Amino acid sequence: MKKVVAVLMAMILAFGLVACGEKPANSTEAPVTTKAPDQTPANSTQSGDEKGYAPVSKTNVYISAGPSGGNNFMICATLAELVMKEIPDYTISAGISTGSQENILNMYGGDAQMGISMSDAAMYAYQAGREYTDLKANQFNYVIGGYDTIIHVFVKNGSDIQKFEDIKGHKVVVTKGTTSQYYLPILLEAYGFTDADINANTLSLADAVAAVQDGTADIGIHITSYPLAAITDLANSVDIRFISFDDEHIKWIHEHYAFFAEKTIPANTYKGQAADVKTIGTTNQMICRADLDENFVYNFVKIVCENAEYLGIAMPLAAKFNAVNSVDGAVIPIHPGAEKYYKECGALK
Repeated sequence: MKKVVAVLMAMILAFGLVACGEKPANSTEAPVTTKAPDQTPANSTQSGDEKGYAPVSKTNVYISAGPSGGNNFMICATLAELVMKEIPDYTISAGISTGSQENILNMYGGDAQMGISMSDAAMYAYQAGREYTDLKANQFNYVIGGYDTIIHVFVKNGSDIQKFEDIKGHKVVVTKGTTSQYYLPILLEAYGFTDADINANTLSLADAVAAVQDGTADIGIHITSYPLAAITDLANSVDIRFISFDDEHIKWIHEHYAFFAEKTIPANTYKGQAADVKTIGTTNQMICRADLDENFVYNFVKIVCENAEYLGIAMPLAAKFNAVNSVDGAVIPIHPGAEKYYKECGALK
């Protein structure tokens, strides 16, 4: 009961943070969030305390998070609640967005100071590459790593596809968005395939799962945290298998695309999955504008990393933002405030 109440309180707070106001100007969503004022440190009201915080100034920070009710929105609201509880002079707002790209644009334009991003989006935004060529480079810093998003490659039991190389000539369904646009081409490149080697169809997640289930597709590909409800439902409806990647190709992908690293879908995550699945994935991480106040970032990561037990009760996925995962997936420079804390706690040397 205590856990349920805590989760409900976090949800109430999260929606309260964005209940009224204006949406950032470059948003495509309905006007339901409040744009944070510019960061406005005042004269210091504290000088740090027995908990070892850096000097605190009144500071307003807006975190561009994710879709309403989605994991990233709820995570950011939970982290904001925790930090403001510890340091009342901080005002931190979590706001709705469509995801990594909008979060990055909100930060770049000054509508937000922090945001959630997948590691590949963070890297290309920092480099002003891929879909971010209109931005100036070196505008963002890494704050803290969180939960993994992992490539799921799945087939029905009885399929002759035993390893990824076997997809040649088969009907492949790949989900819309980053999976189809950016990740499938990397997989094909790693295995020496071209688009002509597979019969690929880009579908919504629901349609992709249905295609594998009814046999109109031989193999499905999607990136997600686990367990994913849609794949859980598929595994409960028909017998499926997951395709692992071998060490050689995982190494090649990581060397050429540093934001991808070896990941594991643990055994028994899905029905019938008796063994671990070796695959690749990225991290969902918190990044920020490079000019965000150093003391604020230090205090933010210190509070988050030292309150894993609280986060585990309030929202388990938020607890993935912790000292153990703190620098995982850091493919852009770590913010000086975060770096200072990570060296103190031993996450960095």
